[in-house]
Amino acid sequence: MSFIDGLSSGLDTTSIINSLLAIERQPQQRLIDRRKTSQSAADQLGSLRTDVTGLRNAAADLKLASGWNRLSGSSSSPAVKVNATAGQFTGSLSFQVDSLATNHVMYSNDVIASLDATVGTGGTLAEVIQTINNDDSLNFQAVAINTGNGFRLQLSAKEGGAAGVINLDNSLFGDISGFTTLTDGVDAKITFQGQNPYSITSSSNTFTGLMPGVDVTVTDITTTPATITVEHDFASVADSVEALVKQFNEVKAKLASATKVTPGATKQVPLAFNGNVRRAEQSLLHAFTDPVAGSTFEAPSIAGVELQRDGSLVFNRAKFLEAAESDIDELTQLFTAGTQGGAGVLDRLVAAADEATTFGTGLLSSAQESEKSRIEAFTEQIDSYETRIARKELQLRKLYSNLEVALGNLQDQSNWLGSQLGSLSQGSA
Repeated sequence: MSFIDGLSSGLDTTSIINSLLAIERQPQQRLIDRRKTSQSAADQLGSLRTDVTGLRNAAADLKLASGWNRLSGSSSSPAVKVNATAGQFTGSLSFQVDSLATNHVMYSNDVIASLDATVGTGGTLAEVIQTINNDDSLNFQAVAINTGNGFRLQLSAKEGGAAGVINLDNSLFGDISGFTTLTDGVDAKITFQGQNPYSITSSSNTFTGLMPGVDVTVTDITTTPATITVEHDFASVADSVEALVKQFNEVKAKLASATKVTPGATKQVPLAFNGNVRRAEQSLLHAFTDPVAGSTFEAPSIAGVELQRDGSLVFNRAKFLEAAESDIDELTQLFTAGTQGGAGVLDRLVAAADEATTFGTGLLSSAQESEKSRIEAFTEQIDSYETRIARKELQLRKLYSNLEVALGNLQDQSNWLGSQLGSLSQGSA
């Protein structure tokens, strides 16, 4: 429906109606502002849940045994490489490398003119190679070696060491006169020297689990014993705890900032008075700082995780390393599990984070769902106001249209009366 302003009255009808509707929209605008605040709160709660979940996962990863029983290894010889991961045993071993592992390798006596030359029932040289390499039942693989004057077919056992002997199916190689051994399969062997020496072998050059959590790879034969040394990697553990403390401080700062109340301010942050966020913050703090039953260190502060006056944590690396070197088992108890039915620092952190983030029931999750419910309710009320305002606008348009019609009729009557009075004046003259 279209309207033309002030045909009879000269009034700016649209401006008048818009001013009246602006008054009608004031309660709706308050609802829009409250919905915007709830949306900001819901978004921030979602972000905080993500941050707390990240902290929870970091604590859970560190809680694993490998997070505390880390090892580092070194070797006195460049021919011996040590890969130490995690374990409880440390110490030194000396041994001599007697042999390296090799694969059984054979090559064709014949030089084949091209990859397209037929070599047997399997077809051309290229087809035979493809057939061999696609057959999982065979214990070897094939490759064509370009000699410059043609190709030799070379076969390599899939399994290294003495056990990896190639089992030939001569039916594939009907046109090849035979094969010559390039290398026999040999096990790697190391010998522990002493009054009664002994040796161990490996089908590869890596001796997996030579010590619990320790793999050793040999790359050359040695004429004198090589010594490997395995030690606890306390520095790496300290790095992980320090990183967790840093992550905790970042998360706690975000939780504290989200609920910060500014005295005297007319407008507060969206979560200023949200008790769930504050409870989540305090639960995480207590999880990281409260005493732990079952560990002689009793509390994280004794092992270098110290609480500051502002509620943040500081990591005392020297203190932590001193505790680790004095008794890594008791330090592990402090962080991973109390022996008297309690829980370690990391157990409590995981539990507190779950209490905050579990979908539907967690402190932050339930607060977020409450904000989403408010957003839906505000949206319904805003839409209802919009419908009422639209009706009100039509009523006002109709009212002013009727006013214009009435004023137009009065003007017509006035003009008619004026013309009549003018006629009478002329007749009397």
